Amino acid sequence: MHSPRPYGLLVVNGKLTENDSLFIDHQLKKLSNQKAISNLDSIRQVKDLPDGGYVILQDMGGMLKAIAHKELSLDEFESDGLAKVYVPMLYSGVITKARIRKAEGVSLKLTEQSRRRLINYSNETLPNKELHLQRFIIEPNAQTVPEFIPQNSFSDFITTQYVQQRPTWYSGAMAEVMQIVGGYGRQDFNNLPDLPFEKSRIQIPEKYMERIVQEIEGIRLPAYSGIPPLDGAFQYDYKFHSSDGVVFDTANKPWLIRIRSNGVFAMPMPIVPVTATRAFREYVEEVGDEEVLKILDRFAAMPSGETFPTGADFEAWRRTGVIIKVCDTADFYSHTYYSPACGWSLNLTGSEGFNTAYTYNHEGIAVGVAYKLRCEFSPVENQGWLKAVKITGEKAKVISNYLSKLYEILPKGDQKTLAILYKLRRVNPEDIFQRALTSLHDPLGVTGNDVRYWDNLELEPIASLRGNISQVAKGFLYHHAKPEFQPQIKFPMVEMGGCISFDFGAYTVPKQKPNCDTIMYGYYVGNNLKVIKYFVDWRGYQKQIESNYEPMMTVGSWEQTESSGSSSPQGYFYTTDFDFREVFSPVVTTTTIKGEDKGFDSQPFFSFDAYFWRPGTLWRNRYYTHLTHTNQTQYDAVGLAVCIPYLTRNSMLLAKKDTMIGKKKSESLALKSMQDPTSYRYWTNDAVFAWAGGLEKMTGKPYPVNGNPVWVEIENYNPSEYSDFADQGSWLPALPYDITWLIHPDTNQWNHSGGGGAPKIKEYSISNTEPSSTTGSLYFDISETPFQVHSRIPQEWYFYVSPDEYGNVFYRDACKVVFGDSEYANISETDQNNRRYKWGYSNLVEHKSAYHFIGVINE
Repeated sequence: MHSPRPYGLLVVNGKLTENDSLFIDHQLKKLSNQKAISNLDSIRQVKDLPDGGYVILQDMGGMLKAIAHKELSLDEFESDGLAKVYVPMLYSGVITKARIRKAEGVSLKLTEQSRRRLINYSNETLPNKELHLQRFIIEPNAQTVPEFIPQNSFSDFITTQYVQQRPTWYSGAMAEVMQIVGGYGRQDFNNLPDLPFEKSRIQIPEKYMERIVQEIEGIRLPAYSGIPPLDGAFQYDYKFHSSDGVVFDTANKPWLIRIRSNGVFAMPMPIVPVTATRAFREYVEEVGDEEVLKILDRFAAMPSGETFPTGADFEAWRRTGVIIKVCDTADFYSHTYYSPACGWSLNLTGSEGFNTAYTYNHEGIAVGVAYKLRCEFSPVENQGWLKAVKITGEKAKVISNYLSKLYEILPKGDQKTLAILYKLRRVNPEDIFQRALTSLHDPLGVTGNDVRYWDNLELEPIASLRGNISQVAKGFLYHHAKPEFQPQIKFPMVEMGGCISFDFGAYTVPKQKPNCDTIMYGYYVGNNLKVIKYFVDWRGYQKQIESNYEPMMTVGSWEQTESSGSSSPQGYFYTTDFDFREVFSPVVTTTTIKGEDKGFDSQPFFSFDAYFWRPGTLWRNRYYTHLTHTNQTQYDAVGLAVCIPYLTRNSMLLAKKDTMIGKKKSESLALKSMQDPTSYRYWTNDAVFAWAGGLEKMTGKPYPVNGNPVWVEIENYNPSEYSDFADQGSWLPALPYDITWLIHPDTNQWNHSGGGGAPKIKEYSISNTEPSSTTGSLYFDISETPFQVHSRIPQEWYFYVSPDEYGNVFYRDACKVVFGDSEYANISETDQNNRRYKWGYSNLVEHKSAYHFIGVINE
């Protein structure tokens, strides 16, 4: 073995322990020997340090050196804007207890993949399915979401961010990011106990680490560190006045956007640099971690959970061209929110966004508006990462001298400094050279003027990002009733801890009540935009009789609906998926008639023209029955109410209630008839009863004596436009026809008229009155296909104002897995077993509450 050679040592982020120093000495000796034995020009290796962190060992160009990177801690970390070799542990599962006593840890139930990840995919014993970790004791971010900090908290309890700051408050890919980064927990390991799985991070084998280091070493990052927030607090906002989202560019790479009253701004989405390398993906594929692969497939890297710089730092990075203004938003933000919790809803790619608001016109009537955001982002080269620029030639020494002096006076770790350093890699080296010439010849040398020059220098955006926000709908929002009796649409209000009704009242009584058909809410489910519209039409009208009755109804079916009083549409809301509006009248009478054929008389009718007359007429009837049903309904009404569940932005509950105040039913059966248009004339002769008059045709032989025989001599046919039913043509044989059998069958008895034989039908008429009745159902929309929750009458409070007169607030919440292969959602409506209605499957939960899922849920 060769004797030890002197080497250079650089320690980044912390201090080496004695074990670390001895380890580096030993490994450098081995490295030099291996280089000599293998006859290599250069050699480089990456090793894990015994007391945490890693070291890059290299022997190149006659120089032996070690660059040690210690594990980060809240106290030791110094931001330098360069990519770090660090990957947070991803805990996937569900938070089972988020509000805890101070001595406890947050309870979470893990997926099977997460349990394997915690032991670095080894053959060690898996951790318990349920863990209690102080790593996840993270209070809500006071700067971003103070509304989630309880006003009256007990000193013995901690309310963590996992209680209310749910991924479902967000939309599109941002909801997915929130679920993912919620699984990192805190990174300030010095403040965590030395207990199993509290300080875990993803360990990468040496064979992959060397390639990863080569890919990201010296990379300067655009406005983020690549390390999750050390305190673990969520950084993203979801509210009306500040909405964070994710937009994918044409190369399918994600950008972080922020929508506020001063515009839409974008920057490359902060990611964990190591996870964007090819070597890291190969490692994840080797160990078969489908959860992490799911993230890489979606975002090309693991999101770091960082957000935009703030204040002056924001402007400093904007001047570098990293933070880019996409479009203005002033027109939209001149309106008022329905709820501060309802920020912008985005589709899965971020190419579209939607939000609603309202204002009042000059008459004091509310006017609802809907706006759409459209984004089209071009990609930025290498995700905005910048490698060190190599400058050669005679200018290199001047530039190097200038930059070294400039670095000395830049405040260490400031975002302004990092923005300047990033900017210096973007500008043309010639620009640096010219500035160097100016400063180096100045008697004062490189001064604060140089810092201000580079800080104030504005560069072109790093990519072309186009977008616009435009109004797509507008309409009135009015109802004359007092708020407690108005149509009910309720929006989640975090400050009130529930769902609050919108007031449709006007500041003044309008001269004419305006009709309304107005979008009040819109949200994306996947890439589908769904809207909720408020509807009212004050124009009453007299409905026409709807009928298929005919002038003559015999056999068949007919229906008639007759409305009494002024008719008007009822049902104040309809949505993209549900439209239960109906037009009702105060009294509606529906009559149905069913006619059935009952045939002809069993024998014809006959009648002499008068007493003592020889001639008479022979005819028959065809019979039919009419079964008549009459339903008379009074004051039918449909009640529709909408609620956006608490903890969600992109879902909806629709409550439906049908009320019938009174109903009268009747049924009758009647026998009716129609005379056959074919009739006959007959004659006979009798010295006592039939001796007067006669027919124009009397040819029957023998001549009647004592009324026998009776001859049918003439057929008459007298059809009408309605007689087809009874018309079957001639119904007697050839004439003259002897019909003595009907008219004078008994020689000792004389009948002036008779015959006939109607069918035996028992006619009847019955009626009854039904008492008032109410039916209902409840619907839930949170997925591509909406669900019917149940077919019972929804709770009455859906249809009444919130808060009520006592200050009580209506509450419904919901939860959903927003990232992963699993599909699961539930809502705070319980079934007969007192379990929440749920859709999909997850073995992590028992369907008893609105769960906070973290990481990736693949089940």
